[in-house]
Amino acid sequence: MLQKGEHIEGIPVELEELLEANKEAKDFFESLSKSYKRGYCDWVGSAKQEATRQTRAEKALIMLKNGQKTLKT
Repeated sequence: MLQKGEHIEGIPVELEELLEANKEAKDFFESLSKSYKRGYCDWVGSAKQEATRQTRAEKALIMLKNGQKTLKT
């Protein structure tokens, strides 16, 4: 778990791969402000296990395809 004020650097690989395969979600993600992008990246990238990161990336992709700015899990 990230400590207060800590953030994941860049886009987690799991999320980036899914975004590359889905133009609609990638375009929406890129249109978001830095803070919304950081929220998605922190949520996906902060998971300790690879399987959890993959599951979160898949959920994030669905939310981005639905035009959701914030995480609603």
